[in-house]
Amino acid sequence: MLEISDLTVAYGKHVALDGVSLNVGQGEMVAILGANGAGKSSILGAVGGRVPPAAGQITYRGETLLGQPQHRLVEMGIALVPEGRGIFPGLTVAENLALGAHPGRARAGLEARRAELFGLFPRLAERQGQIAGTMSGGEQQMVAIGRALMSAPDLLLLDEPSLGLAPIVAQEVFAALARIRATGLTVVIVEQNARATLALADRAYLIEAGRITGSGPASELRTDPAVVRAFLGGPAAERRSERRTMENLNLYIDGKHLPAEGGRSFTRENPVTGEVVTSAAAASIADADRAVDAAARAFPEWSQTGPGARRQALLNASASLKARADDIVQAMKDEIGATEPWARFNVMLAADMLVEAAALTTQIKGEIVPSNRPGSMAMAIRQPAGVVLAMAPWNAPVILGVRSIATPLACGNTVVMKTSELCPRTHALIVEAVAEGGFPPGVLNAISNAPEDAPELVEALIANPAVRRVNFTGSTRVGKVIGELAGRHLKPALLELGGKAPMIILDDADIDAAVAAAGFGAYMNQGQICMSTERIITVGEIGDAFVEAYAKKVASLTAGDPREGACPLGSLATQAAADRVRDLIADAVGKGATLIAGGGEGTILNAAALDHVTPDMRLYTEESFGPVSAIIRAGSVDEAVRIANDSEFGLSAAVFGRDVMRAMSVARRIESGICHVNGPTVHDEAQMPFGGVKASGYGRFGGTWGVAEFTELRWITLQEGELHYPI
Repeated sequence: MLEISDLTVAYGKHVALDGVSLNVGQGEMVAILGANGAGKSSILGAVGGRVPPAAGQITYRGETLLGQPQHRLVEMGIALVPEGRGIFPGLTVAENLALGAHPGRARAGLEARRAELFGLFPRLAERQGQIAGTMSGGEQQMVAIGRALMSAPDLLLLDEPSLGLAPIVAQEVFAALARIRATGLTVVIVEQNARATLALADRAYLIEAGRITGSGPASELRTDPAVVRAFLGGPAAERRSERRTMENLNLYIDGKHLPAEGGRSFTRENPVTGEVVTSAAAASIADADRAVDAAARAFPEWSQTGPGARRQALLNASASLKARADDIVQAMKDEIGATEPWARFNVMLAADMLVEAAALTTQIKGEIVPSNRPGSMAMAIRQPAGVVLAMAPWNAPVILGVRSIATPLACGNTVVMKTSELCPRTHALIVEAVAEGGFPPGVLNAISNAPEDAPELVEALIANPAVRRVNFTGSTRVGKVIGELAGRHLKPALLELGGKAPMIILDDADIDAAVAAAGFGAYMNQGQICMSTERIITVGEIGDAFVEAYAKKVASLTAGDPREGACPLGSLATQAAADRVRDLIADAVGKGATLIAGGGEGTILNAAALDHVTPDMRLYTEESFGPVSAIIRAGSVDEAVRIANDSEFGLSAAVFGRDVMRAMSVARRIESGICHVNGPTVHDEAQMPFGGVKASGYGRFGGTWGVAEFTELRWITLQEGELHYPI
């Protein structure tokens, strides 16, 4: 049915596929297994018309697919569900499914196909009117698969369908795939979850570094010792992980990996076990100056590099980051106790951010401004600012690490990144991956430091005359210090700081949708997100019904050792963070709040919520940065808005209500940089203006707003003809 012969795909200098050949028979489910960056997604991209091959042939039922437009492939019966879902987030479930049924081949038997789909995914039948972008990741994946099935395909291509999903949701998706498999539909699936995929597939191909390294019946591969070691967690893989965790990490300055002055280093421990997992160079002030000097030397040439070259380097960096996903995931587990879905989501979104930054290289525009002076052409021009100091935190280390450097590089600046003391290996891997994109020496530099050296080191970096811009993401406490230092030295700073995000549940809200959004927003990454839903404010009588439904959701969100991957929540980053969450809960309970769920040991805490939280409780005002949410009862909309604004923070917020115009009017009254109507407080896209107000900071990452932060706006005039002067 599908024949691929000698397929080669390249992204710039990076060869993703090198002479790959495989075949898929009618009615088969064929799996393609490999590590991130092995090239497996490029195979589906080439078949689905999204990636142009450099060489080779692809035929489907005897007809070549090369050069066919994507709409023609759909009419031929090929449906691709890309990595990252690929839904239309602003449309409802029903509208997404209707778009899937648009091809002419799909119009016959439409109602029967829709009924079959709702049998596979009952949730979609219940939520046809819900905006797809407000759904959980698992539900969005169901919409994506459902939309593909509505096109009446004969060949279904699935690219990482379980990527970023909690284990329990991934199981539900695989159960649906088993039912799809039973219908006889031909399926090609690319997956990292080798165990679940081999249990479903008829055959599988193994791919490494762009080449097929093995193939055979799935039943045999499940017991093959080499496959077990490589894909199913065998002993050899564990030993490789142990060796990798103890690498000593150097500074990255002027394109070289260098030790710190005097060979100084510091260590990072695993928050669950306490064992040392990383040893990294501890930079001195002299080391910091060396990094800034290297960036300053590289700036003149890089600032004059054309947008095409900058774009290609960023695109190459995106591919390189994906290729290092497995190492990054392991580092996040080791250093901060992250779950695998959260770590893989970090890599996916960060790679998209690099692609978005690449698109910005031709969006750095000026304008002609009318001048009152005869013969004068006045121009407002944006130019690179110079050396940018980037400081990113540990909680979403790949997303926020990449965000801190991507737009500055796209704008023609050079960068010195100060990595987080809690995840030096994770940040080092990011820097290495981005540097491999082809940036000249000195354009990107990174230094790590011992925690006790941070205040002195940061002050020296900000004070350095060559540093022209500062961006910092982290706590409000530290952000105030950064802002003060930047102000003292007249350095523009972009500060994205803490939050205490409110979610207002209006009396006409869809309770199921609100519960799903609150559960995701409050507990994703154990609540260690600046946008986490910290305060849930219910209006009127809906409070009791919401709490009853929410309590069931909270109780289901248990925590476990992230290395085992058996629970939706993992570990907090430090024991101090876990102790603080326990103290906040104890304070609230002692003052009359009702505890919902909770529990746990050490740094591993189950989700907890507290009902009837009042202003005298610490949880009402303090950012918890952990798996706990406060439920506050309001008697009216006005009171709910007052409570939402009764905070020093103002980063993200949400409002739920069926009357969207009423909900929108409430959203306009909330003092926050970001507010989502009928969506979770946790949401980020590279092209959006991201930032807060009040104690949540100032400035905006994202899109052209980010360009404004990292460029100098200059007024330049060109005079034609003579001027007359009064003296």
